[in-house]
Amino acid sequence: MRRHGSRLFAVLLLLLSGASLSTPSYAQDADALRRELDALRRQLSTMTQAYEERLKALSERVEQLEGSRPPAPPPVATAPAPVAAPVAVAAVASAAPGSEGPSVREMLTPRQPFALSPPGRVLLFDIGVSGDFVADLTSARTERLQQGTFPGQENRFFPREVELALFGRVDPYASAVVRISAGEQSSTNAPSSHDLEVNLDEANVTLLTLPLGTTARFGLMRPRFGTLNTIHQDDLPQVDRPNVLTQFFGPEEMEGESGLEAFWVLPLPNYNELSLGIFNGDNEVAFGRGSLREPLVMGRWRTFFEFEEHGGLQLDVSAASGLTSDNQRNTIVGLGAKYKWMGSGSGFPVFTLAGEALAGFRNVSAADAGPGGDRHLDRWGAYLYGQYDLDRRWAAGLRGDWTQVPTAPGHEWALSPYLQFKPSEFLRFRVQYKHTEGTGSVDRSVNEVLLQGSFILGAHPTERF
Repeated sequence: MRRHGSRLFAVLLLLLSGASLSTPSYAQDADALRRELDALRRQLSTMTQAYEERLKALSERVEQLEGSRPPAPPPVATAPAPVAAPVAVAAVASAAPGSEGPSVREMLTPRQPFALSPPGRVLLFDIGVSGDFVADLTSARTERLQQGTFPGQENRFFPREVELALFGRVDPYASAVVRISAGEQSSTNAPSSHDLEVNLDEANVTLLTLPLGTTARFGLMRPRFGTLNTIHQDDLPQVDRPNVLTQFFGPEEMEGESGLEAFWVLPLPNYNELSLGIFNGDNEVAFGRGSLREPLVMGRWRTFFEFEEHGGLQLDVSAASGLTSDNQRNTIVGLGAKYKWMGSGSGFPVFTLAGEALAGFRNVSAADAGPGGDRHLDRWGAYLYGQYDLDRRWAAGLRGDWTQVPTAPGHEWALSPYLQFKPSEFLRFRVQYKHTEGTGSVDRSVNEVLLQGSFILGAHPTERF
């Protein structure tokens, strides 16, 4: 026991001596850490102060640039003021509260162009191809008399229009579009002759930076007249164009007019647009003079009203006046309306109700005068259709037509129910039944089944309202 006790005492002495030796080292380490922590705190405080001063300087600079702080008044002196002073005063005046809209000088100043792409990149344009194929199924008698919707093409499946479209920005100041189409053209005098014609439908440039917020285009175009004139064949709401449009303007309506057209969105709370154009007047059915000495003048006003959950309404009023090929004045006035209601959530179902009415006031030669030698003919016609889109793929509709013949006695009416199937936004199929009754110069009773298949390849503008 005495031996074990001495050993325990020796161990205790060694532990106490080790503790006494390590205490100073621990104290030294703690002092070093405290000094390093104080140094870091001083550095952080210095950096924080520097950042605060820099942020304050930048904030003052931004406020001066934005004009939120008016510059100090310059001292009164006879010496001329610095050049920068008027610029600063103008900037503050333009940013002053209470200013109402742009000034007359600002409206007359051409708009600044925008950058199209970073430096070094090539400016490209969009390319799109659309195809529209139609079949007109009817009786042998209608085919023999060529009284169908597409005269000379009854009981045929034919390419009505295959179109190549090139469109894009020319530079920051202008955009352009070129459309080339090919389609089967039938001669009513030779039913067995079905040639494929290639036409230049559109080639025009739109100027984007004109004063007063206007744009203008020149070249070959579809003028802004009525509701459907600017819509191409593959985008029509039905397989064919309404009878009143084909009677007043021909089967393709007014396409390929050469001239100049200006377009202006009025600075009003709701949407209002005005367009005014001067053209050669090459439409042979309605005008045909084809000379700027007696040009075709055309204008349209269009507006839009939004009723929130109750849909939207578009209204347009158009007028065109020019000379016919026999040098007689012809004036056509149109009134169009289109209402559309969309369901909540996915946007379906969609209900569309649209129509258009035309009135023509035409002078004719003595040889074409009506009963009693009347050389002034007043004619009118209209169409109305409703369409119900069940979902993105299926839609059904009904269109009614009534129109007089512009240059001869007689009138006709037609009723056309149709069904539409769209597997996607780029492919569409339609089947349409059409019954037509005509009297006078258009005496006929025709039943037809119209089939349509259309596709879009590449870029294509979005469909209109």
